[in-house]
Amino acid sequence: MFTCGAALAFGPSTVRADSTYEMMLRTQDALVGGTAELEARIIVSVKGDRMRQEATGSRTMVTRRGARYQKPGHRLTLDQNDTRRRFEIDLDANTYVEETFEDARQRHEAELAAAEKALGIGPAKAIPTLAVSVDRTGERLRVHGRECERVVLRSTREAVVVGGRGAPKAEPAPSRFAMTFDLCLAPDVPALAEAHALEERIGDLTGTRGRTQDRELRVFAQRRDVFAVFELMHRLLEREAHRLGGVALRWEWVFSGPRRDEPEVTLLRHLGEVTRIESGWLDASGFELPSGLTREPRSSAVRSLDNAPRPMLYLALPGEQLLKRPSRGGPT
Repeated sequence: MFTCGAALAFGPSTVRADSTYEMMLRTQDALVGGTAELEARIIVSVKGDRMRQEATGSRTMVTRRGARYQKPGHRLTLDQNDTRRRFEIDLDANTYVEETFEDARQRHEAELAAAEKALGIGPAKAIPTLAVSVDRTGERLRVHGRECERVVLRSTREAVVVGGRGAPKAEPAPSRFAMTFDLCLAPDVPALAEAHALEERIGDLTGTRGRTQDRELRVFAQRRDVFAVFELMHRLLEREAHRLGGVALRWEWVFSGPRRDEPEVTLLRHLGEVTRIESGWLDASGFELPSGLTREPRSSAVRSLDNAPRPMLYLALPGEQLLKRPSRGGPT
């Protein structure tokens, strides 16, 4: 997935000072059923081998009949690389889920293996690729006082998509989907690079990097739903963005394709911007589990999210469920 709404930094950093950055994210998601409108303010802080990610915002569902339902959210994730533990905290409900990095790795491996088995994917299956055009526009912009260069990535893909309820039994003809990443890249922002470096170390321990990412691409390529097409194209464009180097200070992603009787509509639009970057001493207590919370078992927390937003960064983009399609109420 695009952690924190965007891959904000590319490449290692030697800076180990405490740091904080803040993002504003907005998403309109019409991938499944109605339209989800999501807005979030996300604050990411790093102190040594610990990371704190706090998301505050709202999720609004607009049904096909025009009814609107809004739900606010306040979530917190604490990653402790020194203790190899993650805490996912629902600050509205005063509950949390605790999981070791090793348990997270084993759980992710089991979910991935189950998806591969259900879809008949063997280890010899080729890793999907995507032709991506890169336009370095030469346009120089300033985002909150920092200069960045506008770079636009574009790609298209034809895929057979079988709908859900009421869909024809026979496979339809391939549909054309398009995705654009419009980025404003800065050459060097140490605070963001440090946070990204820590995310990579945590990803290595929780089993979400390296070979696992290739296996996920095979799963999404094998599935036949629009959500999987989005995830596949998004992740492949994300890889290309990483090759460019630099730090995204502002970004817009647009995913388009057919919907019902329309040959091409915008299915998802996501905008993000880094609004604050600071370096300086942070209180260590902010990276510890707050008192007064009730612990929930991991299995209970996962079930409760089947028809609800993700526990962390749920305000940004669809999540990582590899085999299950999202509910009609919107992405999980």
